[in-house]
Amino acid sequence: MIAMALILMTGCDALRTVYVEVVSETTVQSGGPLGGTFSELGFSEFASFDVSSSQTFQNNDANRDNIGDSYVTQFALEVTDPDGQTLSFIDGMEVFIGDGNTRTRVAYLGDDQNTDVRVLQLQVHNDREIGQYLRADETVVDVEAKGTPP
Repeated sequence: MIAMALILMTGCDALRTVYVEVVSETTVQSGGPLGGTFSELGFSEFASFDVSSSQTFQNNDANRDNIGDSYVTQFALEVTDPDGQTLSFIDGMEVFIGDGNTRTRVAYLGDDQNTDVRVLQLQVHNDREIGQYLRADETVVDVEAKGTPP
């Protein structure tokens, strides 16, 4: 099982910055005796979410209407089960945030990045402003990955 965490920095007005963490989990099916490949990982909670419904957002008395400039500050993958498994089966990954019509790439697996680890920090485009997507009725996160299942 793999857990994925997305951390967003959201400016809500001139005086407040709110950090929101979105977490999702997925199970990567074994490639079996014949092997196989995959082109995407299924993180159902990331398919779409409403950042304004997060507890952190509500605790800061923030709402969708006052979301200002927002950026992805961290994107991590972690193997939670089985023990000893790493993410070495992932050959490439890109993460996009959008509103169902348009999207922008916010994180990716670097060319020389070591995936033989249990926790993998993806490279992030921390200069990509995503406030327009967080203000939308629905925020969509697409994870495009390639590799060979373990």
